[in-house]
Amino acid sequence: MEQNETRIVYRTAWRSFYGLWALMILIAALACVGSVWGVVADHLSLKWLWIIVAVVEVFIFLAIAIKRATMCLILKDDPDRPENQEVEYISTHPLKLFTEFRVSKEIGLTKIADIDVKQNALQTLFKIGDVIISSPGTSEKEVKAMNIPHPRDVRDEIQKHARKYTMSRPRVAAPTPAPEQDAPAPEV
Repeated sequence: MEQNETRIVYRTAWRSFYGLWALMILIAALACVGSVWGVVADHLSLKWLWIIVAVVEVFIFLAIAIKRATMCLILKDDPDRPENQEVEYISTHPLKLFTEFRVSKEIGLTKIADIDVKQNALQTLFKIGDVIISSPGTSEKEVKAMNIPHPRDVRDEIQKHARKYTMSRPRVAAPTPAPEQDAPAPEV
């Protein structure tokens, strides 16, 4: 990696899967209640109950880990190589093997027009949010990174890198009109 190159990877927050975490806690709580209150009568059934609960809990945790590992927002900034001055969002959908297994959206740092941060009440509580990046000339948002931790800091970092290129571009000034020359006085 060259010294001028910056590569920052933002992953989806673990805490953004609060619905699945709550489901895991609920399943464990129901299994505990069933064990303590004697809903399951014999020892063999109790053993199978806990085996099923453990398998379901591991499956849910693996789903969280895979989803988190396959979603990332990457900020690439290399002043020496213009092709590496971009923001890229990569998302993998394991259940869409044949249609949209891996989706990658990129937008160049020089083409960023707007960066929005959207948070609902739970996202605000957990300090996560959606970072939405668009470019000029398009009516739709191009990159939408979901559940990024500290989204305002991420937005500020992307804007800082994008500003380097928008500020350093030479601005083309409007042509100045040629000065009017005095016409020679008519001879009398």
